[in-house]
Amino acid sequence: MSVGPAPGPPSLTFSSASARLDGAPRRGAAQSPAPGRLAVLMAALLVGLLLMGMQLWLLTVALDLYLGGQGRQIWLLALVSGAIFVGGVVMLAVLGRRPRLGADPAGSGVAGAWQARRGR
Repeated sequence: MSVGPAPGPPSLTFSSASARLDGAPRRGAAQSPAPGRLAVLMAALLVGLLLMGMQLWLLTVALDLYLGGQGRQIWLLALVSGAIFVGGVVMLAVLGRRPRLGADPAGSGVAGAWQARRGR
């Protein structure tokens, strides 16, 4: 009678997973981000955090005015906060677009002017 581990499927370890993936291309390795994309995303994150802090401050001021009996003046603050929200949604839409680097049609832009000079 043996007391060793029961026979079964081989266990998955990190070394076996990396050995299995060495020959296969990694997912997403073919598409590298455009130059400067990370800097743009970090700047957008910073601006978004700043605007979110501004909205929190506006909410605090509006609550203070409301509890102080000046509830009629909070509508302007609500409009400013709504405009900040719409700006954030627009920023998300702009950042979600993929850049079209090679989609410049012939005859427009720098590539079109260069092709026109060459006589194509």
